Amino acid sequence: MTTVAEILSTRKDTSLASLPPTATVRDALELMAEREIGSVLLVQGDALLGIFTERDYARKIVLQGLSSTDTPLVAVMTAPLYVVSPRQTVQECMSVMTQAKLRHLPVVEGGQLVGLVSIGDLVHAQLAEQHALIHHLENYIGGSIA
Repeated sequence: MTTVAEILSTRKDTSLASLPPTATVRDALELMAEREIGSVLLVQGDALLGIFTERDYARKIVLQGLSSTDTPLVAVMTAPLYVVSPRQTVQECMSVMTQAKLRHLPVVEGGQLVGLVSIGDLVHAQLAEQHALIHHLENYIGGSIA
């Protein structure tokens, strides 16, 4: 079974999109647009405080008539967070995401933020795992174990 650590190890870009809690919603939107991502982590020093997502923007800014340029992220971030460890499996993460209705999970090890996985990352890993299993079974059935 694929683990979060394996997903993180295959990334070309290992930098995390993060901002301080005093940054504005507009700052977060600009960063998300620039990096083509759907969330930004809110950190202060080594402390992970929360997350701001596209869903937060739609529900907490647009629908409430707030200004993106004036609203600090700390006022609209999602916290407390669900987090996972690098040792957890894709299936465990998908279960957490399904139950909590999340699309992003920060990865924490020893109290330190080490990454972030999205539902897309997990689906991609799950499909790769299934493809490998199918290939193995086809070879087994065909008599050519490789």
